[in-house]
Amino acid sequence: MLLLCLTACSSDDEGSGGGGEAESQAAEAGEQPGETVELRRSLDPVSIVDYTPGNAGESSVAVSEALFVTSPSVVLAPADDQAAVDEAAQAATDAGVPLLLLDEATPPSSEDDAAATSAAGGDTASRTMEEIERLEAQNVLMVGSDTERTLRSALDVDVVSSADELPALDEVDGLADVTVLVLDDDDVEPASRTAATATATAAGATVLTTTYPDVRADPELVNKLADSAPDHVVGIGAPFGPADQLASRVELAKTGVQLPGGGQTLFPGRRLIALYGAPGTGALGVLGEQDLDATIERASDVAADYEPLSDVPAVPTLEIIATIAQGAAGADGDYSGETSVEELRPWVEQAGEDGVYVVLDLQPGRANFLDQAKIYEELLRLPHVGLALDPEWRLAPDEEPLGQIGRVQAEEVNAVITWLADLTAEETLPQKLLVLHQFRISMLPDSQEYDLDRDEVQVLIHMDGQGPTGDKEKTWSAVTQAAPEGVPFGWKNFYDEDVPMLSPEATMDREPVPFMVSYQ
Repeated sequence: MLLLCLTACSSDDEGSGGGGEAESQAAEAGEQPGETVELRRSLDPVSIVDYTPGNAGESSVAVSEALFVTSPSVVLAPADDQAAVDEAAQAATDAGVPLLLLDEATPPSSEDDAAATSAAGGDTASRTMEEIERLEAQNVLMVGSDTERTLRSALDVDVVSSADELPALDEVDGLADVTVLVLDDDDVEPASRTAATATATAAGATVLTTTYPDVRADPELVNKLADSAPDHVVGIGAPFGPADQLASRVELAKTGVQLPGGGQTLFPGRRLIALYGAPGTGALGVLGEQDLDATIERASDVAADYEPLSDVPAVPTLEIIATIAQGAAGADGDYSGETSVEELRPWVEQAGEDGVYVVLDLQPGRANFLDQAKIYEELLRLPHVGLALDPEWRLAPDEEPLGQIGRVQAEEVNAVITWLADLTAEETLPQKLLVLHQFRISMLPDSQEYDLDRDEVQVLIHMDGQGPTGDKEKTWSAVTQAAPEGVPFGWKNFYDEDVPMLSPEATMDREPVPFMVSYQ
């Protein structure tokens, strides 16, 4: 039988009892030294424990390996009996020991069979048996299984049928500085989730369950990570990773800063309902038809119309034209007028205080989108401010506004994505929105080449077609079919140019459903 070193064991051979001075003192006091677990305390700040979908036994072993070095006892249950797993989870939690699962009804009948199976590629029952050996466990509580005889034969352990029969453990400082993330979705077997939660709880870690692989998307989880600021985070399952990505997401979550509508990612957690235009003038859109306070109130009223139609919060939004295409070249020759940061600041700051998202829209003329974006870096460092590129007004060196429809190449779009993502990472900010306006395919001619892998930026393509409903529907179909896979979309309603302007119900009645709706 495998023997575990008790808490009072000595490393030397002196003395007939082998128990050392501590054991002698305990005996004199009429106490017996208890057995103890050894927890894994040299954890990385952020790590991923991979589980095997469809293999709850393998998954339970992976969690045990991650958190326990040794344990004198384990609890064992068949993975296909959820009632037994639930009962075993309570026993393991109470006892402070790992919960292991068996995916097969019967483990190997002997050590030789287990070794042979493992050498041939291994099976899940063998992995579970190997984990019992690695833990140096002497006692196994069987719940809901009749494998006692083969388990005894394979490992020579004491098999008990009641938690009361497990030996008491010495008190151990648990992993109080460790938070374990467990994913609750259809891709994770309930037995795997239960076992991971029980083993982590038994180790003294804090367990947080979420339905979002991206921790930034869960407002409640963000609050909990911000409140606890754990030293170590362990994600159970590959969807949380890779580890470096989870690390950056956790660091952001610890800030506690959330977007209007909650969470730290844009979609699918909200629907942006925007007024479009420039402050001080109604000629460019409804945003400028009233003062700041009235604009925010109007945006909130429009968003409220979408609330009953949306399964996520409808967030009032201001899409402010920050640089405006001009008919004259101007002093800098770029045919674009740049509104100053100081002029925009009251609008941006008041919106943030009122829970309103802001998008700064660029009409660059002959200027470069990235150069213009950098003008507003100070405002883009605020968590509730995103960016929009309007290629209709992106001109070649020999072009002038209204003479043609502009376009922007992927190289320029990607330069903006990179700069915006780097800025967001540097400031540890929630994800930034980058809107790309489009009503002709030629405006975004090489959209399949966009860099959509930056975690810090969410690209959205916004359909800006106007006129009769039938024409707009055709434009919507063309834009959505030409876009890169997985990109969310926006839709614009025009009060004066649409025939007729669609109601909120009609606006939402399309596939894919828009995640941003603007009014001009």
